Amino acid sequence: MPRSFLPLLLFFSTLVPLGPSALRAQDEDLVGDNVVMMEAFNVSAYGGKIPIMDGFTGKAYRGNNQVVFDFASTFNKLLLGFHQHLVLEEIKHMKFRIALADQFEQEMRQLTGGFHFEKFTLDRTNWLSRERAIVSRLIKKPFFKINALVAWDLDRLHAMAPEKPKSKYGDDIHFNPTTKQWERRITAKWEVFFHRGGNFNNAFFTDKTQGLNLDTLRGFHFIERGLPSQIPSTAFRNVKLTYPIFYSDNTITEEALRSLQETFVANLYFIYDPFSWVARRDTRFRGGYIQDCRRYIEAARIEVHDRAWFDPVFSRFLSDVVTIKLQGAEEIYSLQMLGQHLNESPRTLGVGLDLLNWNKGENREALEKPAKSVRLSSKNETGFRFLLIDAYQRYGDTLVDRLRTQLLAAAEARQKPNGQALIKSIIADLSGLSFDEFGQRAMTTQTANLMQHQIKP
Repeated sequence: MPRSFLPLLLFFSTLVPLGPSALRAQDEDLVGDNVVMMEAFNVSAYGGKIPIMDGFTGKAYRGNNQVVFDFASTFNKLLLGFHQHLVLEEIKHMKFRIALADQFEQEMRQLTGGFHFEKFTLDRTNWLSRERAIVSRLIKKPFFKINALVAWDLDRLHAMAPEKPKSKYGDDIHFNPTTKQWERRITAKWEVFFHRGGNFNNAFFTDKTQGLNLDTLRGFHFIERGLPSQIPSTAFRNVKLTYPIFYSDNTITEEALRSLQETFVANLYFIYDPFSWVARRDTRFRGGYIQDCRRYIEAARIEVHDRAWFDPVFSRFLSDVVTIKLQGAEEIYSLQMLGQHLNESPRTLGVGLDLLNWNKGENREALEKPAKSVRLSSKNETGFRFLLIDAYQRYGDTLVDRLRTQLLAAAEARQKPNGQALIKSIIADLSGLSFDEFGQRAMTTQTANLMQHQIKP
């Protein structure tokens, strides 16, 4: 089990269900009015005994395996702990991003003020609206309703392998002929439906189909279409499923119980993430608010005649300067390579893609491309972006001052130079090299920096 999940498990193992008033007090202090006002958790959502079903018979489990019973007794506690952890971590994440946005806005104002542009302001009209709806839903009630544990006698399965038992729960187990091991899965469909503005003739519907191999942590997800910016928390339908477990009467140990618990937490980390409706946690709100910066620069008075080329390059450069000041260049490199990875395997859920086509009639298809090497060229927009980053890392605010001075001088003289030629001239002058020679060196350096953040399945 990946070590990253162990702290979560330790947290859940010590968690005691809190009463509504106690939880509300600490959460309101954590959140503040500028994010979302917490309400009481519905802690009874995961209360009571969870039913245990026998995978072979499809009826109530009649065995006496103590590991099965002990895991069932901690199941709701782990599930509630993850649910609460999910809410609190998301609120911390939202708070962090709000604070970072304020810092970004302030830094951009200082940076662009010297260019005599108007005051920079981020557009917060619909900001965090989807996240607020999801948090509100999580606080009121869970998305997932796990109806039962399905217990499978692993010794009995091995005795009949590779034949699959004829059971209503049989679709969710699979004998892997390569590893000679039985594997489990969960597949689920999350549905979203609501009437816009209460208008019954204007309905919105979408769904997210996902699946995870519970033993390898590889899976898939397909989103029919993304969520609109304004969505009520009541639009999310319940997700009902069963959770399969393997047990053996030959391994009734604390280690076997611990393995089930750790695997369960690891599974929840991937399958129970409603914020993936918006975007993955590791991509949301990152990238320097480039759309706001682009609109801002397009609206500014800049005396260059190649605005179609200059505006996206210059706005991205300003955004990158602020990002480097606030978070470091590592943030830019890691996000660039994460974006490349998601483009290569956009349907991946978990640590890798597994379409889980285990049964007749299942024929899901999706791309999973091998990780590509980075190939930068100063002749395209992406390469030029990293060339400017390289120049800024070498010459710092001197580069920004040169750009400011020459753009203001052009405006004063009512001239319209070529923006690309202007930037190239400044870089050549600062480096003492021809622009092409500097570009070659920059591409080598920046390619190496990016490759340090390459993501490989």
